[in-house]
Amino acid sequence: MLLSQFEFENKIKQSSLLVFDFDGVLADSVEIKTDAFAQLYRPYGDEIVNQVVTHHRNNGGMSRFDKFKHYHQEFLGKDIDEIQMRDMASKFSELVYDMVVASQSIVGASAFLHYYCRDRKVCTINSATPQHEIRKIVKARTIDKLFSIVLGAPDSKSSNLNKILRDHHCKPKDALFFGDAVSDLNAAEENGVSFVGIGSGLYNLLSNRSGEYFYMEDFSSVSGDLC
Repeated sequence: MLLSQFEFENKIKQSSLLVFDFDGVLADSVEIKTDAFAQLYRPYGDEIVNQVVTHHRNNGGMSRFDKFKHYHQEFLGKDIDEIQMRDMASKFSELVYDMVVASQSIVGASAFLHYYCRDRKVCTINSATPQHEIRKIVKARTIDKLFSIVLGAPDSKSSNLNKILRDHHCKPKDALFFGDAVSDLNAAEENGVSFVGIGSGLYNLLSNRSGEYFYMEDFSSVSGDLC
């Protein structure tokens, strides 16, 4: 069940810890990574590219390493070893890093972060991007000072969220997780944390799900009056 904006704003006031996914939540960077996957698998033909792109779009929040394994095994019928995996990951990072750093913020996200994450709430990032890379990106976008911790792969979203709660001595009821993918939703549910779905892709899923959830297309509805 989706809760109202009034209920959501009350939940923000009651929460001491805000956890954010990055791609698609804070940065409009999802399609940058879609294009990178397509480019890496283009040598295998259009049919494989279409399968890769469809899976990627339907599985946001899954690490690129798990996707490489899946695409090779399920679509190409091949195993991928660690050397090949590192090579693919290196090429992927080269394709996306500069564009992700330069990508536009999700509408209203910057105002929301600068209002709540300076001194009102403890804020963190929980991403499926490799940890060293997401930390570099956040620093390059000059928002690193807003977050007490930035976590990424190889640990799962659920494991990272559990670590965030433990390290900040925060009860699940006092936290909010902002995400745009089913993996974010699952991580929130597994840790008993209230979930805020960002973007149109989650609307139908959340509206038909039992329990209480929040949804926003972007941050414009809650950031307009912030200063």
